[in-house]
Amino acid sequence: MANEASEAVEILIAALRKAEEKFPGWPDDPVHGSAIVAEESGELSQAALDYFYGRYPLRDRMLKEASHTGATALRMIISILKQEARP
Repeated sequence: MANEASEAVEILIAALRKAEEKFPGWPDDPVHGSAIVAEESGELSQAALDYFYGRYPLRDRMLKEASHTGATALRMIISILKQEARP
């Protein structure tokens, strides 16, 4: 389990770096940031459905979409941490 967790974290960090290079900007507001996370999550769901029903028999697409979802979730978390709390 520890090996898989370490590998997953490495994949997420690599995906985060790639996303930040490809799309350096991130929305200032949480509504648009969360929409990006939701969009990536939808792509992950589609990849999982395609795998489950045999339309795409390889796991690589799910892994790719999971890493994109995780990277956008990390960007959302970073954005939230940078925001000042409302009074």
